[in-house]
Amino acid sequence: MTQGKGEWPKAVFTDSKNTLFAWDSTWVRASANILKKYGNTMDPETFWGRWAGFLTGENMKTAFGKYRKFTESLGAALMLAFQHFNIPGSPDDVTFMTDLWNEVPAFPDAAAGLRRIKGMAKVLIYSNVETEYLDMMMNKLGGFVPDFIGDMDKSLCCKPSPRAYRWVLETAGRQLNMRLDFPDVLYVAGPQWDVQGAMAMGMKGCWIHRPYRFSPTIEGVPYDYEVDDFHQVARIVEEALS
Repeated sequence: MTQGKGEWPKAVFTDSKNTLFAWDSTWVRASANILKKYGNTMDPETFWGRWAGFLTGENMKTAFGKYRKFTESLGAALMLAFQHFNIPGSPDDVTFMTDLWNEVPAFPDAAAGLRRIKGMAKVLIYSNVETEYLDMMMNKLGGFVPDFIGDMDKSLCCKPSPRAYRWVLETAGRQLNMRLDFPDVLYVAGPQWDVQGAMAMGMKGCWIHRPYRFSPTIEGVPYDYEVDDFHQVARIVEEALS
C-alpha cells in the first residue's frame, strides 16, 4: 500500500538500550569494577568492547535459536570475554552490570524528542531486555509514557528476529485499536543490525548516531534516514505529516 503525504508515519517504533538510554556508559563502569576485582590493569573500554562484541553474537543465538533471558546472554558473553583475556572470572560477575542498571541514564534529547513525536504519531518502545530492567530505564524519562511498551519477557523473542518486530506491531495494534502495517512505521535505533532487521520487514529505517556505543559496522544497505538525536527524528515526522 502506497501512502500519501500526511498519512505516514502512523507510529515511531524505537529501541531502548543505546538508543534512548546510554547503557554503554554504565556498562564500561561495570567492566572497570570487574577488572578491579581481579587486579587487572587493562583499559575498561577494551574489556567492554570485547564483552559487547561477544554479546552481539549471543543475542543472535537467542534471536534465531532457543530463547533465553537477556541476562543469560549477557553472562554467556562475559564468560567468553574472561576466556579471551585469560581472566579467572565467574558467571556471577554479571551482577556488576545488573546491579548498576538503575543508574543507566537517558540521552538528554530522548524525553523531549519523544514528547514531540507523541503529539503527532504513536510511540512504540521495545527492548531486548527483561521487564524489570526496562522499567528502571523508563523511570529516567521524566514521566514520559509511550503508547506501547514491550520487551523480551512479554514477547519471548528478541530483535532482529522477524517475530519480535511482528509481535510489537500486532500487539500494539490490538491495544491501541488500530491497524499497524510495517510500511506505516518509522523504526529508530542505534545498533545498525537492529535498524536493518526492521527495514527487512518493510519499515522505514532511521539510524541514530550515539556515542559510547559498540556496534559492528554494516555496509551495503543505506538507511532511509540518519540522525544525531530525537529532535531530528521529530522533524522527520513533522515534515512527513505536514
